[in-house]
Order: sequence, then C-alpha cells, then structure tokens
Amino acid sequence: MKNFKSAAVASLILTVLLLSFLVEPLFSQSKKLEVTADTANIYLEADDKSPVVAVVNKGTILTLRSTRKVKRIWYHVYVASEGPGVTKSGYIQDSFVERLFVVTKIETLHVPEGMEPHFRKARWHASQEQVIRLEGNPVAKDKFGELDVMRFKDSVQSMDCWIDYFFKDNKLVKGRYIFLVRHDYKTQYFGDYKKAKDFLIEAHEKSPLTNINWLNDEYKDDYSKWGLAVSLGHLEYNAIWNMDETEIMLRLFGENNEVKLVADYTAKLKEKKKKKSGREIAPI
Repeated sequence: MKNFKSAAVASLILTVLLLSFLVEPLFSQSKKLEVTADTANIYLEADDKSPVVAVVNKGTILTLRSTRKVKRIWYHVYVASEGPGVTKSGYIQDSFVERLFVVTKIETLHVPEGMEPHFRKARWHASQEQVIRLEGNPVAKDKFGELDVMRFKDSVQSMDCWIDYFFKDNKLVKGRYIFLVRHDYKTQYFGDYKKAKDFLIEAHEKSPLTNINWLNDEYKDDYSKWGLAVSLGHLEYNAIWNMDETEIMLRLFGENNEVKLVADYTAKLKEKKKKKSGREIAPI
C-alpha cells in the first residue's frame, strides 16, 4: 500500500478538519449552526446513549463538518473547547439548532429500520459515495492490491484511530480500526486492548472467542516482559466475533519493537445455492 502519510500531507486541510482536537477551522465559508435550546448535549457518536463530549448553551455557534445529516436527525459539528484555539467534534440533534445558511438540497443516508449497519454506520456493498455521505471527506485515498481504500480519522474510547474502508468494484467489503495510542511502557497496551474489546462487546452485544498465542515463549514466565514480548512478535492477543454477515477480529500484536492494536471487520461471502445435481442455480 502506498504511504498514507504522504497522501495526508497532500490533503492537509482535510486532515486538520478531521482531527478530534484541532485548531478552529480556518474556512470563512464553513457552514454554521446556532444552538436554539437553553442547553444541548454534543455526543461522541450519533446516539444519545454515547458519551457526551460537550454541553453547549443557547446562542452557541457550531461549525458543521457536513451539511448531510446522519440517521436523519444528527449533525456532525465542531465546538470550541476549553483552551484557546481548540475544538472538539461530535454529534448534535437537529431539533436543538438552527441553520445559519441556506440549503438548496440535503441528502440523507440512513440504515433502514430493522437493518443494522455492518461497519460503523455503513452496510456491506455501500459505495464510496455513500460512505462519504456518512463520514465526510476522507483524509486519504489509496490502493491495496485490487481494493480501493479510503481513510478517515476518529476516536474510540478516547483512543485516536485511523478508520479504513476497503472497496472492491466500488462495493464496501472490509473495514478497519488502526489505533494510534502510544505508551512509554509496553504493558500499558494491554489496557487499550481491553478497552477496545469492551467497546466491541457492547457495540455488538456479543462476547468474542479469545486467544493468547505464544509464538516464542522466551518471556512467558515473566509477566513484566509480556509487553516486550508482544512488541517483538513473540506474543499475540486476539478476539473474534463471528456474526451472521461479518467477522470481526481484534488483534494486539507487534513487530520491529512496536505494539499494534487493530480491529478488522470483514464481509462474509454468501454461498451460492445449488441444485441437487450440484450445479449452480442461475440467478433470476
């Protein structure tokens, strides 16, 4: 895969806009909202059960990340945080705000009732254009073999991460979280693994199959060096969720003395129906 960092530099303005904590957006033409309720919550996700990242008062001016709503009623916005020139991003319900701009057309994209999203807000086979409607503009686009990849940035459980969407023939087939946390002590990554695993358990209401795999047992009897063992590729942790249409694998592993935490979502291939003779049934 080509270097995403180079693409991010080339898309510097978009990168800045997608950071969870960043300097106030510099576009004078950014779309604005005004809070009309006495107080309103801004949530980490487009869900009133997700963590509240900020509470805003009537008259507060918010900057829109996109004019397109999420799940019909949510705006993705930036709000000034404590400290000069710093903002937070989150979601606010449209009933608490008023637009300070004229809209000629707003496209909404939502998952139909009774159909749960497969990766974040998207379902498998969504197009790149549909994902952009949900996530906004990507930080970078690239190729990975025969797959097209779009990268975004967000945070999960207060951990910054890259969000990668993989497309084959413009259909979403895979998603990935790459967590960006860095620690001075490698054993601290076990806490990140647990936080990510707990998040996935809650999100999918299902416990995973877990495995601790020793590829080299040099440090197996010294727990204080297990973090080092992970960074050297001697030890791996993984958790697997086997869903109806999706397989999710959370991995804590390492290479070149670095620890990595990644969650992969992969669409399951549907088996074709066959006749008793063993021949495939032609599609109608």
